[in-house]
Amino acid sequence: MAEDSSEIVREMAESVAGTNLKTLGDGPAFFQNLSYAQAVESAKGWTSINQAIVAKAAESIMATDPREAGADVAGLMQLMKGGALTPPQSS
Repeated sequence: MAEDSSEIVREMAESVAGTNLKTLGDGPAFFQNLSYAQAVESAKGWTSINQAIVAKAAESIMATDPREAGADVAGLMQLMKGGALTPPQSS
């Protein structure tokens, strides 16, 4: 009986070792898939934000009265010019 039980214990140990090896081997693929899924979810969020920004900009453009458009463009150009020519703050 002792010989049979030691054989069973050895087979169980080999089985557990094989399962552990498979688990370690599958780990990188699991984490790569998890990372990919998280990247896809993040991209969906950015897509939603981008769509909201574009929709708001389009709404703003369409709501601009043509008589005021020149002033809006002139003001925007002044902001762009100021941002391009303003030196960075130094400490």
